[in-house]
Amino acid sequence: MANTTKVKKRRKLDIWNKLAIVILTCFLVGCISVFFILVNVINDPEGMRFSEDGLTTLSNSRIYDRDGNLMYEFGDEIREDITYEQIPQNVIDAFLSIEDSRFFDHNGFDLPRFISAALTNLRTGDFSQGGSTLTMQMIDNAFTKNQEEKLITSKGSISKLDQVKLKIQEIYLSLIAEQSIGKEEIFEYYVNRIWFGSGNNTRGIQKAAQYFFGKDVSQLNLSEAAFLAGCINAPGTYNPLANMYDTEVDHLQLAQDRRNVTLQLMLQHGYISESEYKLASATDLSFALNYKESTSSDPNEAFIDQAISETITLTGQDPGIIPMDIYTTCNQAVQKQADEICAGNVVDFSRDEFDIGFAVIESQTGEIIAVGPGRRYHTDAVKVDNSTDRKQPGSSMKPLLAYSSTFDILGWSTEHTVNDKAKDYFHTGSNLNNSDGKYDGKMTLKRALGVSKNCPAAAAMIDLVNEKGYDYWIEFCRKLGYDQDVYEEFVEQYAIGGANMYASPVQQASAYTIFSNKGNRVNAHTVRKVIRRSDSLEVEGNTEEYELISEEAAFMMSYLLENVVTGGYQNLNEWLISPNYTAYGKSGTSDWGTDGLQYGIPAYTYKDEWSIGYTSEITIAVWSGFTQQYQKLGYYFSYAELMQGTAFQITHNLLDFCQDYYNYHDIEVPDGVSPYKGGYIKTEFLSKGDDTTVEEEESEEEKACKADGGQWDEESESCIMEEEPDEPEEPVDPVEPDTPVEPDTPTDPVTPDPGGESGGDPGQIASENASTGMFLMDPRKFLMGIQKLINIL
Repeated sequence: MANTTKVKKRRKLDIWNKLAIVILTCFLVGCISVFFILVNVINDPEGMRFSEDGLTTLSNSRIYDRDGNLMYEFGDEIREDITYEQIPQNVIDAFLSIEDSRFFDHNGFDLPRFISAALTNLRTGDFSQGGSTLTMQMIDNAFTKNQEEKLITSKGSISKLDQVKLKIQEIYLSLIAEQSIGKEEIFEYYVNRIWFGSGNNTRGIQKAAQYFFGKDVSQLNLSEAAFLAGCINAPGTYNPLANMYDTEVDHLQLAQDRRNVTLQLMLQHGYISESEYKLASATDLSFALNYKESTSSDPNEAFIDQAISETITLTGQDPGIIPMDIYTTCNQAVQKQADEICAGNVVDFSRDEFDIGFAVIESQTGEIIAVGPGRRYHTDAVKVDNSTDRKQPGSSMKPLLAYSSTFDILGWSTEHTVNDKAKDYFHTGSNLNNSDGKYDGKMTLKRALGVSKNCPAAAAMIDLVNEKGYDYWIEFCRKLGYDQDVYEEFVEQYAIGGANMYASPVQQASAYTIFSNKGNRVNAHTVRKVIRRSDSLEVEGNTEEYELISEEAAFMMSYLLENVVTGGYQNLNEWLISPNYTAYGKSGTSDWGTDGLQYGIPAYTYKDEWSIGYTSEITIAVWSGFTQQYQKLGYYFSYAELMQGTAFQITHNLLDFCQDYYNYHDIEVPDGVSPYKGGYIKTEFLSKGDDTTVEEEESEEEKACKADGGQWDEESESCIMEEEPDEPEEPVDPVEPDTPVEPDTPTDPVTPDPGGESGGDPGQIASENASTGMFLMDPRKFLMGIQKLINIL
């Protein structure tokens, strides 16, 4: 009988087993992919690296001037470290309650809290909820925030993907940190390095306790501890001392509300009792504040503050924490002079509340050599730097936007004829006004700029926009160095400093460098290079260069701006005239319109006064006026203050002072420019010439007026019909020879209404007053009187 072997049939997998295998395979592939992605993110050569040096300063950062001389060294005045043992328990409890209640239980990463925050982020569509532990926040303050600023600087913005990568790196560094240092040390590092809103670049809770309450951290009570723990996520907003300068927001109330949130969490976590909560939350925080005004005598203070801020942007790290050598562009002698000006030792100020802000920039390099932050920067609890604070620049925008590009785009010459006529250029429902209150019709571009007419500037800007489109001018404003919220909102009104056109003295001086730098602008900067001491890493300053107009257009604009100074227009720019060098300049003012009525400020009074002046080597922008603190109290320019020309005196003084460091010379005529009708034109347009005939299309109303035999009045845009001649009057008896002629009694001249528009120049108003105030009687009567006197003689 033959042996038979049973062949075992292979069992076929059912559909569920196959599905399980596929899911398991996908899961494993996904895990491996995620693993490699995480490894790639963690090991990103451009990413963050943990180092205890990043948490503690073994040596102090130093700041040097442009010649390599030591200006400033970080020391105890910046940060005063305290140990964990010196921190009161109520301070520790307050921070743990609002920042990380499971701090002593997790390993640096709290997964349940993170998942909860992640779900919230998915639901809301943003990444505002980070689920960060206190350890992660320490890493965030020491590394992540600076890395974010670095990405924003290099890319212009930070993407969602970048945010995710940074969060992954932050978690990894937190895990490493908890393996390297203890919990108490982490808490020390955290509270000793964060900024609480205290002044003078100070860091840490000890400096904050002294700043707000005039006491050591060991003496803080429950209410004070809760306030400090709560304020760190928005130090500027929750600084109650800011109420002294910012009347728009009640910072004290916001600070108390935030403190009470912290107290509520302390109650919830069992750190305080119900009675303690009620007592502390009912406390008026203003009674605890004990700010003592400190006065700095360092003339370089504002420049140093700007250099520190710029260093953080360049390196992604804080020099108050990471040891660095910072080499700046500061000329200490010019900065000392700037400080003397702000102190009132060089130029007289009309009153104590009057303020200024200015910047001095080397035109070819973009290097800021000195800044004037204002008259109270050394003493303010909450510092406002007027050299970087934005204001409306008025007519100083006309050369930049309305006119300089006409030589390249429209083929204008410097002798081009413009038409100063009444018209609703910006479609606002009313005609655009000039500061002198009148329209002069056809005039040269040179004169229109000299007397700072608004209407020709508006017409030129409209022509340029029609030629190039809005995108071109948005990009143009970006290249000029204005902020994103300004250049993205570009409209034609920017040409006269209106609408949303705001600029700081640093920005305005930087923009004007194009005229003495062949049409190019190098980014304004205070830092040449930074060297990190731990690894000698060197980071160069931001010297990006932008091309805006041609070299020929830059020269032609300077030719006109030299005439603005020397042309005898009585526009205050004549303050810049010097026998030793050629100065170029432009003024600018803005007025309140009717916005100031709420503060008791009369309508259409002046708000800001600007002076821009430059030579072949340096450019200066000076703002003068009143800061928001005083504007809300009803302060505004009197006419006498405006005509004092404080901003122009400062510009002239600084131009003179800088002669010792620069060789001024006339801006040279480039090869691409040809003489034309007493001025200049770009050679490429010479054969065509500049059509100086201003052709104006007649409106329907004007045509109808002329058809009816009337005369059209350009200024009032109305029709004037000739009246029928009156019946002849009885002859008047001749005046006896010995009868004196009584002249009309003159009255005091009235200051013209600025017209409610930005862009006027006060000096021209003064000129008009001078000419009209001499003879306020009817000139025909005056001439008749002269004729009769001649007949008598």
